[in-house]
Amino acid sequence: MKREKKAKPHIRFYLVLLMFCLETLAFIGLIVGIIVLPLYKYLWIVVFITGFLNILCSIFIANTNVESGFKISWLVVINLFPLGGIILYLLYADKITTKRMVKLRFNKINSELDKGLTDCSNTLNEIKNIDENAYRVFNYIYLNGHSSAYKNSSMEYYTLGDYAFEPILEALKKAKRFIFMEYFIIDHGIFFDSIYEILKQKAKEGVDVRLIYDDFGSVFKVKAFFYKQAINDGIKCIAFNRCRPFMDIRQNNRDHRKILVIDGVTSFSGGINIADEYINKITRFGLWKDNCFKIDGEATNGLTNLFISNWNIAHKDKLEHEKYMFDANKDLVNHEIKNDGFMQPFGDVPFDNEETCHNATLQLINKAKKYIYISTPYLIPDEELLDALAIASKSGVDVKIITPGIPDKKLIYSATRSYYARLILNGIEIYEYTPGFNHLKCMVVDDEYCLTGTVNFDYRSFYLHFENDVLFYKNSNIPLIRDDILEMISQSECINKSNRKEGFFKKIYRAFIKIFSPLY
Repeated sequence: MKREKKAKPHIRFYLVLLMFCLETLAFIGLIVGIIVLPLYKYLWIVVFITGFLNILCSIFIANTNVESGFKISWLVVINLFPLGGIILYLLYADKITTKRMVKLRFNKINSELDKGLTDCSNTLNEIKNIDENAYRVFNYIYLNGHSSAYKNSSMEYYTLGDYAFEPILEALKKAKRFIFMEYFIIDHGIFFDSIYEILKQKAKEGVDVRLIYDDFGSVFKVKAFFYKQAINDGIKCIAFNRCRPFMDIRQNNRDHRKILVIDGVTSFSGGINIADEYINKITRFGLWKDNCFKIDGEATNGLTNLFISNWNIAHKDKLEHEKYMFDANKDLVNHEIKNDGFMQPFGDVPFDNEETCHNATLQLINKAKKYIYISTPYLIPDEELLDALAIASKSGVDVKIITPGIPDKKLIYSATRSYYARLILNGIEIYEYTPGFNHLKCMVVDDEYCLTGTVNFDYRSFYLHFENDVLFYKNSNIPLIRDDILEMISQSECINKSNRKEGFFKKIYRAFIKIFSPLY
């Protein structure tokens, strides 16, 4: 297969970044010019007005209904940069949620999800009869995450992206009616080019092929107008939330989901994007440790619904949920689907005042009796999660966390390490994965639950991005996933007081960047 020459879109990225900076400085300069210059002879008045505005803004931020880490970060910003900090907050914090914003943006998204909900009362009651604690987690996600719980489904787990490559290609080749793909990153290479050839062929055969990719996530990977090329090739395509050289708070909200749905009966998700490093065809930071999983059966509805909800808010060509769900396409199933426990695919929408992925994670931590094993590439937890992990550890629960030993982003790596001391002090074991970069996003609890998907253990995933996770309960793969994490631990360096000695200036540096970690 002929490899397409890789694009060099860095010019577009730096142009967007430059324009953002220039527009922000220009706006700040305009405000300062309006307020300060006319009063330059009366400096005390300028100082008084600036101080008064800082106090008002600080009071407002302190009383907003947001996580305390955001409040602290922005309070530091506006007090370090009087007036300019206030302007930055108003431009980019995206924290003022008015009734009009909720009606126009958030209710619209969640109403799309509601259209794809299926009646799962019998499934929830069955879970309740097994364990009321499990029922509460599933019911919370159902009521607040607009996502149904399923059984009559099976899951196949791939402990590396490498192992998912061929199954994905084979599943795509069997598509008869439609293919839905939604990914944060697509990048020309063996992985994406192999998939793209199949997508083009399937489109020619009359299969409804649709692709959503995040424009920022793929800005260094594909050409600026790649979606036009895809449309010319018969693929209905959206570049989600396109990077534009204009001030826009929505640029902070990226589509971090990884979803592949085939004919409404088979689906894939996990941590891998569609790029060669995720299947170790190229090496960037040693072995790229990630996961992928395949779902067959009714639970595919959850991922189908997430895709349709984002498609319908971003494209004028609206999809009818019912046509793409499992029941409408189950005639294409040509093998027996084993009922393997309970599954609940669900997503998160930024700033709808319901952090579903965060709260589901918190619930599982609080319900742990034996162990909590967490793998994450970025560890920047909020106070609630830190306290929950500490209480679990102090109660005798075995808490282990694996982070990367080789960083892909040095600033985030330093921010991650800034949390080690507090976690270790509370008896939590920290491991850094040394064979390569750990991109696995997964939490296993008590051999009963597994929560895995696209969500990093950080503010950006919990509060800012469109994400997707799947909650597995009583699934036969959970011991496999647990053993995979334990195998990772055996290859990792345990971090403790003796091997994490830091110099004075490094401590100061990490303490400083920790203050701003919610903004990264």
